Amino acid sequence: MDRMACLTGSGSPYLLKAAGSPVNWWGWCSEAFELARSENRPILVDVGASWCHWCNVMDESTYDDPEVARIINEFFVPIKVDRDERPDIDKILQGIASSLSGQAGWPLTVFLTPSGEAIFAGTYFPPRDSMGLPGMPRVLEAVLKAYRDGNGGVPISGVQTEKNDVDRVDLSAINGVLLRIMDMYDEEHGGFGSFPKFPQVTFHSLLLYRGFYSNSSFIDAAVHTLEAMGRGGIHDQLGGGFHRYSVDDAWLVPHFEKLLIDNAELSMNYVEAFAATGNKYLRSVAVDTLEYINSVLGDDEGGYYSSQGADSGGEEGGYYKWSIEELASILTQEELQAVYEHFGLDRFPSGEKAVLHVSNDASVEGLNVLRTAIDKMRTAREGREKPPIDRTIYAHSTAAAAIAGLAAGDYVDPAFADRALIAVDFLASRLMDDGLVRRGYRNGKRLGPGYLDDQAYTMLALLSAFQRTGDRKYLELAVACGRGLRMFMSDGGPLYSIQDGGGSLRVLIDPLGDSPNWSPASIAVIAMDVLSRIIGGSPSPDAEEAIKALYGEALRFGPFAASFFIAMGDHFLDPPRVVIVGNDDKKFEELHGTALMTFRPGKLVIPIRGDSLDDLVVDESVKAMIRRGRTAAYVCAYSQCSMPIEDPIKLRQLIVDFARDKYMFLY
Repeated sequence: MDRMACLTGSGSPYLLKAAGSPVNWWGWCSEAFELARSENRPILVDVGASWCHWCNVMDESTYDDPEVARIINEFFVPIKVDRDERPDIDKILQGIASSLSGQAGWPLTVFLTPSGEAIFAGTYFPPRDSMGLPGMPRVLEAVLKAYRDGNGGVPISGVQTEKNDVDRVDLSAINGVLLRIMDMYDEEHGGFGSFPKFPQVTFHSLLLYRGFYSNSSFIDAAVHTLEAMGRGGIHDQLGGGFHRYSVDDAWLVPHFEKLLIDNAELSMNYVEAFAATGNKYLRSVAVDTLEYINSVLGDDEGGYYSSQGADSGGEEGGYYKWSIEELASILTQEELQAVYEHFGLDRFPSGEKAVLHVSNDASVEGLNVLRTAIDKMRTAREGREKPPIDRTIYAHSTAAAAIAGLAAGDYVDPAFADRALIAVDFLASRLMDDGLVRRGYRNGKRLGPGYLDDQAYTMLALLSAFQRTGDRKYLELAVACGRGLRMFMSDGGPLYSIQDGGGSLRVLIDPLGDSPNWSPASIAVIAMDVLSRIIGGSPSPDAEEAIKALYGEALRFGPFAASFFIAMGDHFLDPPRVVIVGNDDKKFEELHGTALMTFRPGKLVIPIRGDSLDDLVVDESVKAMIRRGRTAAYVCAYSQCSMPIEDPIKLRQLIVDFARDKYMFLY
């Protein structure tokens, strides 16, 4: 494979752009490493993404610099990696960078020997010394000297994940994680830790789930955080959706890229927080986030685009910022005053463009004025150059968005579930082969083999679709997906990000830590358990093996493996299953609808019309329910099931209360 084919063969927009660089970039391929070995050159690996502002800055300033390009082309083999397309490589190199320099993130700059040992790593480097950072020529000179002096550093194999089998796990470890999360909680601004502040979606979920059973302060912390983010500049107040993270404590100024996976998982947070509390503001944020996903990132074929960049009009965040002069040119004086007060424009220095955040709620009398002003601002913003969208459809993030949409269909508006089912059907028809999920879809072509996050999230989306519809096709596909998931496991339980046969990187991947998105391993454990509990009535033995294999490492991650502790809790605590059996009649639909719209963490809904699932469901207790021949619902947990219920009101209460005391020994 020649250099250009290696770089552009996948069709990645980020790599296609690099084809025009004065640096002679390769993609990640064996030919690049062979060239480095044959010519005895060190390797420069640049990892980035099309949505990453500083990646674009480094491309346009550092790598477009003639002197930098000359040095790289003469003395190095440069490799460009799209982190969305190759999360496996990104994960390994981020770990190396963190261990070598204490730095990680994007752009990621890593220097390797031809045999794959790390020499040096960092993030952004300017073309010349500035901002306290060494210029790239100085970095290249130092790396070249270290390489020629034989000072290659950390082998890639040095970051291999060790197996941590344990005979038993201690559920009280969840308490320790919760307390550490609360120690990080910012009582003033919401969120966890200091700036830069990322939405910690798995923290929110763990706090909501455990707070449901015992300590309401956990729910209070999650709700305060979600409200603060919703009112902040990190949330697009005009167009919906969330930016990647905030550069300050108070969520005022974001980095402006919008990622589908972030918005999918955050919308799930808002949907579940609304379902748990009835807080209407949280519902409104869930709605505008899902509407952003559907309207801006939705593809006509059914999937969802992966991201929207930060830059437009040559400016980071230019699409989202406002000057007082621009506002004054489109608003009346009364409208301008309403916007000034509501969006806290006084917090920005005079002459500086402002990012909108909700500072003061409008009075009832002023609400119509504010609404008129916002409509004018939306119209004006539509005339601006929009940030670019990466139209790659990745399986994992499309599946995550579908899961959130299905949950919103249960708790917020059924229309969201209708769109989500279209996405699930897209995944099943375009990206699945004999139970294995492809990485994604771009320009009418499928990408290569999927990773653990693609496989697990797609499986969970299929199971969510089954719970919503009772359609056996989704359960059959989930069973096939579960068989495919075994390709990501080895004997003894460890889960790998790459399926068996995926190459030498397979054994080196750690899929456990939250990033801050849900970890692939946690989603896989949950998916295995959900499938096993639907068809067999009990948690998955494979999931238990994976939990035991990962438990020791999860303890080291602590709060940053929150999703693992959610999965572990669900596995051992056995959340309730709501089984609805009977004919496809009005009573069945009422019971099914009630089961879907009643919130309880980890709840499963198993709708079985007639004998439609006789050959799939092997749980004898469920088979006995079917044989009774009456339309009814049953709530099951801890190896016991309720008496048959035909009253939707009684069913709602039982879902909330059944065996609830079994879950309250934890905080």
